[in-house]
Amino acid sequence: MIRSKPSHDLGVRADCRHIAHRSRARVLPGTVGCMNSDPALAIGDMQRLLHNMIRVGTIQAVDHGGPGKPALVRVSLGELVTDWRPYHEARAGGTTTWNPPTVGEQATVLSPSGDLGAAVVIVGLNSTGKPAPSSDPNKTITKYPDGAVIEYDHAAHALVATLPGGGTAKLVAPGSVTIDSPQVTMTGHCLVKGSLTYQGGMRGSGTAEGANGAAEIQGTLRTTQDVIASGVSLRTHPHGGVYPGSGNSGGPIGGAA
Repeated sequence: MIRSKPSHDLGVRADCRHIAHRSRARVLPGTVGCMNSDPALAIGDMQRLLHNMIRVGTIQAVDHGGPGKPALVRVSLGELVTDWRPYHEARAGGTTTWNPPTVGEQATVLSPSGDLGAAVVIVGLNSTGKPAPSSDPNKTITKYPDGAVIEYDHAAHALVATLPGGGTAKLVAPGSVTIDSPQVTMTGHCLVKGSLTYQGGMRGSGTAEGANGAAEIQGTLRTTQDVIASGVSLRTHPHGGVYPGSGNSGGPIGGAA
């Protein structure tokens, strides 16, 4: 008399065939492309696949890709190293971001059905070797390898961008740029290559950097009204010592000769 195999055995074999089919596309060390026919071994195979579904490792290599070629990474998982796999960016649609991971960064590897060959890498896990730049809950900070830091403190309402020595910043706006603030302070030299228009008046003082410690204009200065120098009007000042003939008059009254 021929007896059929127990139903639980059929179930194990069915699961085995399903997982084997899912993992056949790519087989790496530590994964199984075909389930063992022995139920006990098949269960062990499935346990290994389940173990591989979510794993934490470190970035071993980065391929930054290029036109038509996505960026990829390889992740070290103990004694195993994955094949080149895509990693998760913040955005990859109408809005795109580019912030590639670095070697040594801790990451999570998500593998459908435990197949590392179909894995997706989630980067951004802090570690003792790569700690967070702050523990302040009020701050959002981005720190770059060269030491540049962009920091916003939402408790103090303060935004600070700090660049390392020799760093530069450039803002390109083909339309216009508006800085809406009651006060703007510049601590260094300011070069304006286009015309300078002001509407609220102008006030300043000379320093050693100017001509004789004062302001210097190379070219013609035109004004629609008067110029006052040391209390003397350019347009209406009188002169003393005025005589007929070709002699020179004295200096402006109230000013130096």
